[in-house]
Amino acid sequence: MKNFTFTLLFILSLTTTFAQEFQGKAYYMSKTKMDSNFGENIPPERKQRIMERMKSNMEKNYELDFNSTSSSFYEEERLDNSQGGGRFNFMSFMSPFQGILHKEFATKTFTNRVELFGKIFLIKDSLPKSKWVLTGESKQIGNYTAYKATMSREVAQEVFQFGRQSSQDNKPKIKTVNITAWFTPQIPVSTGPHKHGGLPGLILEVSNNNTTVLCTKVVMNSKEKIKIKAPKKGTVVNMEEYNKIRTEKIAEMREMYQKNRGQGGRGFRPR
Repeated sequence: MKNFTFTLLFILSLTTTFAQEFQGKAYYMSKTKMDSNFGENIPPERKQRIMERMKSNMEKNYELDFNSTSSSFYEEERLDNSQGGGRFNFMSFMSPFQGILHKEFATKTFTNRVELFGKIFLIKDSLPKSKWVLTGESKQIGNYTAYKATMSREVAQEVFQFGRQSSQDNKPKIKTVNITAWFTPQIPVSTGPHKHGGLPGLILEVSNNNTTVLCTKVVMNSKEKIKIKAPKKGTVVNMEEYNKIRTEKIAEMREMYQKNRGQGGRGFRPR
């Protein structure tokens, strides 16, 4: 394993000169396997509608612009606006990623521009530490040889419920997430989808429990210059501050839902 790790680092060092000049764009698509135990007490027809909406919000297409120093990850623009409209779609909270995510490799920091109830936030913080374990396994993804890396991470589990809840329901539950990534040293840039990175090559595929994000195409050094800049407009917060604001807004949304439901309404609009 030590020889394998040394070989990858050696390949990366040989491409340093090339890395100083290159730029590229990677296209990704996400696929999610729904939990079969979801909504056991929900009527079958309603459960099917909810699962279809959840999959629609979780299965999307993304683009990643990158060069030797930074990258920007964002959802691919869609012509339809099926998720828009007047009423707030709480299913959008189930999406594994939102907004524009800009990463700086040297400082290992990120800026995530997100919209929450019509307000723009700039989440600025350090990238999570990645303790990857290289397995030595490889496979072909398109024209690239990809190598496997794995790690486990404890994260807060989010549960969105709109029925009556006890005070304990507001406390986040911790779960262990197993992550598997396939990266290629042929593209010597330490980035990938979402906040994933920290490997000696572009991540072409990453699986996080039930969700897999797969690269479908890579375009290197196109004639059109790619401008990679961190978002600037928005209220600046760190990750902890944003999560607190988000939790409060979800609680407010739940309260409005219950109030409207008690009055015989069928939906609600956030203030």
